[in-house]
Amino acid sequence: MSLLDRIQDVFTGSVLTSSIPEYSARPSQIKFARAVGSAMDLGGIYLFEAGTGIGKSLAYIIPAVLSGRKIFVSTATITLQDQLARKDAPAVLSALNSDAMVCVLKGRNNYLCLRKWVSGSASVIAEAGFIHWAETTEDGDISTFSEEVHSAVWRHFRSDHLDCTGSSCHFRGSCHFFSARNQARKSDILILNHHLLVSGLLADEVLPGADVLVIDEGHRLEDAASECLGLSLSEGMLLPIFDGIAFSEIDTEKKAALLEKTRLLSAAIADLTDGIKETSVWDPVEYLEGLEEVKMTAKQLVSDTEKIEELLPVSQTASSVAYTADRFLQLSTEEYCCFAETGRKQPILKGVPLNIGPDLMDTVYSKFDTTILTSATLTVADEFDFFRNRLGAWDARAKSFGSPFDYPSQAILSIPASLPPHNSHEDLAIAVWQWGRRLAEALNGRTLMLFTSYRNLKLVKQLAEKELPPDIRLFTQGEMSRSSILREFRECSRGIILGTSSFWEGVDLPGNMLQAVVIDRLPFASPGHPLIRARMDMIEKHGGSSFGQYSLPLAAVRLKQGVGRLIRSLDDMGVVMIMDRRILAMNYGKVFLRSIPPFRIVSEDQVIDFVMEHCSSSGVSTVRDAQEGKNEDLRP
Repeated sequence: MSLLDRIQDVFTGSVLTSSIPEYSARPSQIKFARAVGSAMDLGGIYLFEAGTGIGKSLAYIIPAVLSGRKIFVSTATITLQDQLARKDAPAVLSALNSDAMVCVLKGRNNYLCLRKWVSGSASVIAEAGFIHWAETTEDGDISTFSEEVHSAVWRHFRSDHLDCTGSSCHFRGSCHFFSARNQARKSDILILNHHLLVSGLLADEVLPGADVLVIDEGHRLEDAASECLGLSLSEGMLLPIFDGIAFSEIDTEKKAALLEKTRLLSAAIADLTDGIKETSVWDPVEYLEGLEEVKMTAKQLVSDTEKIEELLPVSQTASSVAYTADRFLQLSTEEYCCFAETGRKQPILKGVPLNIGPDLMDTVYSKFDTTILTSATLTVADEFDFFRNRLGAWDARAKSFGSPFDYPSQAILSIPASLPPHNSHEDLAIAVWQWGRRLAEALNGRTLMLFTSYRNLKLVKQLAEKELPPDIRLFTQGEMSRSSILREFRECSRGIILGTSSFWEGVDLPGNMLQAVVIDRLPFASPGHPLIRARMDMIEKHGGSSFGQYSLPLAAVRLKQGVGRLIRSLDDMGVVMIMDRRILAMNYGKVFLRSIPPFRIVSEDQVIDFVMEHCSSSGVSTVRDAQEGKNEDLRP
């Protein structure tokens, strides 16, 4: 039998339904799986959009196992990595009675460094639970620690490429990261993340070879690749140097001298961003002397430590700092955007390539017979052009497989008729909170409010704290970790989440846990951010439209991600409120409406009636029965 025939048999036969309790055949999933199998046979680059609910994980894991080929699956998030490794892949292997080996390889920062632990554990105050974990862990993966370790503690002990001495390390034989990498070499299916994929292939030493690459959450690849292919310089890079010297057993006088030199290096780096209070363009040409000072001071530190075996990690880190400073001195501002990013403890200098497409082709796609980029959000107004260009997949074959959800029956979309202008922040906050409160009162919580800026979030938070409905909890991004917010919201959905940035995607609250999503504005990226501005200018310079080719499609993808938090299963019902009249008043609003799921658009007067009538157990079961009836003839 051909691979496509075997894929068809598995998905339409009894193998999956008898071994995976929640599985039911989905026509769109079968089409997607067959397309993956065909891609594996033919080779090349593919863009496959798989709508929410299609079950894309099984649709690429099953063909991979049946093909017998070695496959990489790259994700943007650890959450999806863990889902694939702990749930989806084991279920498939069991169902197919396969002995294929599945491994997870995470970025270095997720693994405990034994050298650092042995040398520094006595000097850093840590919780007893973390100490016990560090002393007993078999794999060193921080995700296996049941509590949350404070970042100020973990940063002292995590593995880091800057100061990893590889084969020279006395702990190489028991190193958690290298043990994971050695396991990865034996795997048939290797699950990793975008950063590790790009950096590993770039270094040509971390990753084993494979025939097929599946890049899930492909819409996030550009950001990850930009970081890996770019430059970063900050005082935070010096932590391994300070720790390495402080935790060493060298002569006290020598230690003091080296620490003083490291402080001088830290001061030289700080001088490069002196007076910068907000993220802004940073021109290396204006800081030639400062960069030279950083480079020379770092090189002196290398010279002082490279012959002391115990300080080899220090020497290696200092060498990386010197190399980075030298690269900044040579950067072409025609090809890179250089800027100082604030908002953290210390500013970070970044040099990011403006066009990563050619690099992705050379560094990533060319290393595999077949590359499949997939996501629920790869089209803008039904077209793949935006991601073709951004990801360098110009010759990719593309196809969208839709979603099994009946969006017009399961959800409504409303844009209130009377809204303040999108840039009237205080007035808009009042309107946004009024609807958030009304929906939360009607639903006993179950509401997610998404914001395009922290400023707008804080304005609504101030109103919410004064007018919070009784027995409703307020979960605000920044006051507790994202994972803690989602965990507590799942345990008690009588709450309202106020979120920005990361809450626009990767939030999975199916069933009646979440039944309302309120979005404050159309999520256009700020043209004031140096990288956004530089990429827009580059498009204009080449005769294109920065709005039509970049700002608008980028915002449409973002909105698609945001509204995608609502309907996560056939049982879901709910309402989306977009508090921005531009989606109806401006011509470009059609792009947004054609990009998001086809919710039924209603007037604001119908919203609460819909919520009261359908966002209950009876409403949910009716929709599910109707949807199952439509698919009944397609089941095996």
